[in-house]
Amino acid sequence: MIIFGTRHKTKTIGSGEFYCPHCQTQRAYERKHAKRYFALYFIPIVPMGDVGEFIECQTCLHAYNIDVLKYAPPTTPVNAVELLNSVKSRLQAGDPVEYVIRDLTAAGIDRNMATAVVSASIGEDRKFCKTCNLSYVASLESCRECGQLLV
Repeated sequence: MIIFGTRHKTKTIGSGEFYCPHCQTQRAYERKHAKRYFALYFIPIVPMGDVGEFIECQTCLHAYNIDVLKYAPPTTPVNAVELLNSVKSRLQAGDPVEYVIRDLTAAGIDRNMATAVVSASIGEDRKFCKTCNLSYVASLESCRECGQLLV
């Protein structure tokens, strides 16, 4: 029995940072080029042409058209007082600790102060997502990003 078909091979041709539409923040990316190959017994043998280029987020692994690099997220003025007052409710609603700290530091609050505010709001007990490497308040059961159960 002969097993044949086509397979894609990718090659990284660049990297950098971009605004990931899925993660909704700045993330590392790799720019990749894909080619289609004729495969025999799952081994790519003969190139059959280019598939194209794409951008792959290195956090969520979603792929995007290269035009995503041109996207600039809308910037809205951030009110630090409103952010500080919403820390506990955001964490209990399912926002990851890292996202809350990111937003606080983006509003001009020192990172150590932002971490202290989060700890004062929810304590030190946290659950973690093994897939996303995000931490959550201990009362949550699943990751907001990937849906995996928290440990």
